[in-house]
Amino acid sequence: MKLGTFKLRKKGKAATTKGLFRKAEQLKDPKDEPPFFIRGIKAASKEEYWVSLALMRLEESSGLSWQYQVPIYGGRTRAGGNVVDFIVYVGARVVWLDPMGRYWHTGRNEDRMQMMDAARKKGAELLAWFTDETPTKEIMYTFLKGKLGA
Repeated sequence: MKLGTFKLRKKGKAATTKGLFRKAEQLKDPKDEPPFFIRGIKAASKEEYWVSLALMRLEESSGLSWQYQVPIYGGRTRAGGNVVDFIVYVGARVVWLDPMGRYWHTGRNEDRMQMMDAARKKGAELLAWFTDETPTKEIMYTFLKGKLGA
């Protein structure tokens, strides 16, 4: 008899219970359930949360540092202002991370040039990508590690 298969007797016939019992599902990490917080600020999405997890790992292994939700040119309170999702410091490099969901970031009213111009004026590199290109936490980590050279 194989492990996990039991024989039952039913009015002279042998029956098995194979397939009747399901394996218990593993409990999920409670940190993987919303709401997500990054350095005390509620994250806009799980993908932003995944970026923060990747940056924390890279911070430990390579010594880079980073900030979350940094207002520039007055933030959202002034015309022409904006908020950078993540600013990463890798040695002398300053990299702005802009993870974008396609739903929110493919509209005709969005001004991508504004963020590109702001990064250029501040002497920062802008790394913008659609988050469906990094669909898991591990892929997000590998992507950022490669792009940041950390």
